[in-house]
Order: sequence, then C-alpha cells, then structure tokens
Amino acid sequence: MTHPTDQYAAWNQTAFDAALNYARATLSSAEQLMKLNVETARATLQQATAAARELLSVKDPEQLMTMRTKLAQINMQQAATYAQSIYDIVSDTQRQLGRLWEDQIAQMTKSVTAETEGIAKGTPGAEFSSAALKSTLAATSAMMESLNQATRQFAELSESTMKAATAQMVKSATHT
Repeated sequence: MTHPTDQYAAWNQTAFDAALNYARATLSSAEQLMKLNVETARATLQQATAAARELLSVKDPEQLMTMRTKLAQINMQQAATYAQSIYDIVSDTQRQLGRLWEDQIAQMTKSVTAETEGIAKGTPGAEFSSAALKSTLAATSAMMESLNQATRQFAELSESTMKAATAQMVKSATHT
C-alpha cells in the first residue's frame, strides 16, 4: 500500500499535468482562431480593394448588376469558408479536450482501483467495501463512455449539418 502523502502528491501532480494539457489545447485553438481572423481580415481587405476598383470601372447598369451578383457570390463563398474553418478548429479542440478527459478519467479509475485493492488486501472485512467501490467505478466508467459516445454522435451530426448548410449557402449565392 502506498503512503497517503505519496498518493496525494501523485494525484496533485496528475491534476497539474491535466490542467497544463487542457491549457495547451485551448491556447493552441485560440492561436489558430487568431491566425484565421488575421488571414481573413487580410483577404477581405484585398477583395474589397479589388471590388472597389472594379466598381469604379463600371460603365452601365447591366454591368453593375453583373458585378453585384459576382461580388455577392464571392462574399457568400468567403463567409462559408470562414464558418467552416471556425467549425473545424472548434471541433478539433473539442475532440482533443474529450480525449484528455477520457484519459484523465481512465487514469483516475485505474489509480483508485489499485488503491482500493491495496486497502482490501490489508484490511480484514474490507472486501465488501472494495467490491462496492469497484462496482461504482465500473458503473461510472460505463456512464462516461455512454456520454462520450453521445457527444461523438452529436459532433458527427453537427459536422454533417454544417457541411450541408455551407453547401446550401454557396449554392444560394450562386443562383442569386
């Protein structure tokens, strides 16, 4: 059996490492979002400059209507691409955080199970308490797996919905 102080130190170290991993994942996501926003702002400025030049060269109303339609299509495609990029970054971050959570729960369950077995071996009559705790841990693990499965299914459905909405948005802009 491990000394309680050593066990608490190990748990604290595990919690600290987990917090660092969560922070790294969210900072990486924030960095990706910031980069996307800067790139989008740059592209939007370039596109707006080009559009202004083209509008200044318009000679008749028919050419103006054609230009308006073209600019609307470009803007819708850019908006759809931007929305998809944001969705991809957020989905990836959610998957990373989900994996970290699953790993943390598995590690905690393993640690508590090992500690419980150590206590049960050294204490007369502790088998019942140990069995109850193991049963609770198994039920909790099953519930967490079920919750994670539901979350993955929701993410897959959201991704399908996002792709369909993006395609419809671009299609609508094309027919404008």
